[in-house]
Amino acid sequence: MNARALQCFIMVYEKKSITSAAKEVYISPQGLSKVIKQLEIELETELFFRGSHGMEATESGELLYARARHICYLMEDIKKEINIINGSRSALNIIISNSAIFAFPLDSIYSFSEENPKYQVKIQDYPDTFPMETLFQEHADIGIILGHEGIDNCSYEVLLKGEIVIVVSLDHPLADRSEISISELENEMLVIKSVESGRDHVLVEKCLDFGFTPVIKHSSENLVAVHHLCENQSVVGVSIDFLEKVLPRDNLKVIKLKERIPQNIYYISKNREIKNGAVDLLKQYLKKQGI
Repeated sequence: MNARALQCFIMVYEKKSITSAAKEVYISPQGLSKVIKQLEIELETELFFRGSHGMEATESGELLYARARHICYLMEDIKKEINIINGSRSALNIIISNSAIFAFPLDSIYSFSEENPKYQVKIQDYPDTFPMETLFQEHADIGIILGHEGIDNCSYEVLLKGEIVIVVSLDHPLADRSEISISELENEMLVIKSVESGRDHVLVEKCLDFGFTPVIKHSSENLVAVHHLCENQSVVGVSIDFLEKVLPRDNLKVIKLKERIPQNIYYISKNREIKNGAVDLLKQYLKKQGI
């Protein structure tokens, strides 16, 4: 069993098809079938059966898939640490949440490699609602992520401080205010930004602390949609101060909350026994680039 065989197995599992998987791993369908058969011989078990939806994993196959992805990641991690020791060109796998892109545009991150040609960056952006823990277990070295803590085996540092703000149309009764209390939102219809499944929006939690359940008219990942509803439906939008600086609207009023609710962008890095100098170098670079 080797990394190549595990990668082939993973692709068959995900594609549910030998033919489709073969195209992804650049091998003939016959060759891929032999790889899977050899794995089954080594493990003394069947890994797939032909189901109504194609190649479906057996119970053994499900177990191998759960382990194989982590094994492949660990092997890549070992290669990366060896490259660090040898001073070879190093690649940083970076994930960035959509809100963080407004503060740290992708072109500014890619320019890091131009200024530091020894390091190559590979960036993947995800919605703020995506379960980032999974990505750090399998893929990411660094995360530039909105308001996210609690990922195992990682270090955290605030890259950009932000806080929750309220957004209303200019003809809304609250528009003449520069600051309000959370308690004043009790009878308002709110439009909030979507959060990761299984979590409550931080403002909702604060409203509950004040003894009331907020009325949520709509939840959206798209800040433009939040703005549009504020303009046309006389609702109260819940946003973040640095996003409103980047995407200002002349016909909307941004109001601060008396009770400050942080919404920071964090720089998250995998804890490694062998430290990659690029991790700290990129962090300092981004601090200079932030809004």
